Amino acid sequence: NASLVDATLHTLLRFLNWIPLGYIFEMKLISTLIFKFLNVPMFRNVTLSCLTEIAGVTVSNYEEQFVALLVQTMEQLEAMLPLTTNIREAYAAGRDQEQVFIQNLALFLCTYLKEHGQLIERRGLTNTLMNALRYLVLISEVEEVEIFKICLEFWNALAADLYKIAPCAHSASMYGMGKSVGRKALYADVLSGVRYIMISRMAKPEEVLVVENENGEVVREFMKDTDSINLYKNMRETLVYLTHLDYQDTERIMTEKLQNQVNGTEWSWKNLNTLCWAIGSISGAMMEEDEKRFLVIVIKELLGLCEQKKGKDNKAIIANNIM
Repeated sequence: NASLVDATLHTLLRFLNWIPLGYIFEMKLISTLIFKFLNVPMFRNVTLSCLTEIAGVTVSNYEEQFVALLVQTMEQLEAMLPLTTNIREAYAAGRDQEQVFIQNLALFLCTYLKEHGQLIERRGLTNTLMNALRYLVLISEVEEVEIFKICLEFWNALAADLYKIAPCAHSASMYGMGKSVGRKALYADVLSGVRYIMISRMAKPEEVLVVENENGEVVREFMKDTDSINLYKNMRETLVYLTHLDYQDTERIMTEKLQNQVNGTEWSWKNLNTLCWAIGSISGAMMEEDEKRFLVIVIKELLGLCEQKKGKDNKAIIANNIM
């Protein structure tokens, strides 16, 4: 009786945040949810919500169960949604329930990793941890701002955490060197992917007044979009942490994307705006000499681009981005 099972799972979801923990961790509840219901399309959303509720519990005496929660969920997940899937395209083409599943997956992974990521690190389950993070990178590419905000909050917390252990990529201090180098190296590949997403999706800062409207015309804008400004502040903070962790990688990605503006492969007003907002956002995050050198390159390329492009509108957008 599918509708009865569905109602039961929804009831369980309401119970999970107050029933005694023994019912959750000392019985077969977690494995039943994962192996019996997670891979059934009609139950997977409510099941994932139940698992997220369990993942959010903070107690230290059920480590084995928390480890099993991630390992088993990841095994099921890799069968349902292989890591080779283009999640951004799958989301855009998906039905409502499939889109909700992607959002629920983001919530589950962010909740779990925020609470128990270091437990998985300590246990040396690197493969499971990296795959969970790779899913989050793929989900961060989805063109849906609410899902992006869920992921952004986690990336911000992770980057801040790694920054606190080793405040600067260019500092040669011995403070926490062994531990920090190990952790930074562990996350290096994933964080490079996150840098790329932050730079490609940077939100609009407050002071931008020349923008492209929905009809493709260049207009001046004086509106203050608080939502957009908050998103920008969070993205900027995250990208600044990521730049402190590896400023060369940030510079490499920005330089490549600038080249793609100049050679035309990624040229568009929107792409140029986003890139320049990202470059502006990391002001002060590099060593002064590196920053001066980088800024000279950027301005030189933008001036060249301004000469190369025909038309008043193109030139206005580029000039505004130089400012």
